[in-house]
Amino acid sequence: MGNKRRIRRRSLAAAVMLVVISIIIGGCGTGMGLSLAEITGKVVKADETDQNNNKPGAVEQGDLVDYPRPPEKSGIDNGDTGKGDEHTAPPSEQPSKPGNVTTPDKEQEHEPETPPVEHHYKDKIIALTFDDGPDKKYTTAILDILKEKGVKATFFVVGQQVKKEPEVLQRIVDEGHAIGNHSMNHKDMAKLNAEQIQQEIDEADKLIEEAVGFKPKMFRAPYGAVSDTLKSMLKDEDRELVSWNIDTRDWAGTPVSDMREMIRKKAKPHAIILMHSFGNKNIKHTVEMLPYVIDDLKKKGYTFVTPDEMAG
Repeated sequence: MGNKRRIRRRSLAAAVMLVVISIIIGGCGTGMGLSLAEITGKVVKADETDQNNNKPGAVEQGDLVDYPRPPEKSGIDNGDTGKGDEHTAPPSEQPSKPGNVTTPDKEQEHEPETPPVEHHYKDKIIALTFDDGPDKKYTTAILDILKEKGVKATFFVVGQQVKKEPEVLQRIVDEGHAIGNHSMNHKDMAKLNAEQIQQEIDEADKLIEEAVGFKPKMFRAPYGAVSDTLKSMLKDEDRELVSWNIDTRDWAGTPVSDMREMIRKKAKPHAIILMHSFGNKNIKHTVEMLPYVIDDLKKKGYTFVTPDEMAG
């Protein structure tokens, strides 16, 4: 009996060995050899890290999206060389999807250009106006751009500045631009009586006439503040009260890209755009923006005129 049991054990062991050998040989033949971990029963799960500590499907850190931005500078030297004067124009909107981001410049490249058509002249006119000058820094930089672009604009000048820079006012007139009275001291006309209003207008008129030889017919109230008294006085003198319908708020430091995009969206026939050629350091943004705005409006088919031409 003992011999039979030993024979059975040996036969069973031999059979097990044959099975194991056949499994190993079969796996190798199909290119699916078993690893030691599989034979021993340890299986590496898909979500465990590999030998390089990388998880399947993980995104490496540092893959940042560089959002496009509009141009930072117009290339115009406005004289600002002090530290901190550099301006970077941020995008007007924060993109929601990196794949859908475009800059105003790229959008403009794909816009069909509409050349000016002569019989559409009355419908496609727009006016660029600049308040509070003249000065030798921003006003002259603006004049350089207008000359380069072949565009006429209107400058509503303050008597105090005319007294300081009469030669700049003469240049404005010599280069074919229109001028208007913007008061002597930039006071709120709505808070003045008739005598005070008349004094503000007359003193500025006198300085303007001394500089360029004539009194302007157009008047713009500082802050856009008007009263019935002011309206009546201007009407009696046959003078035109000029307002605006597109306010860039350049004096408040509005970014270049925001002002440019706002003008592009709000531009319409017979629009009058309010900007400044003096006031504070934020006017450098106006100088940077101006070449782009002129190009944008030209591509849309606009002709640049003065407010008195528009009224006529």
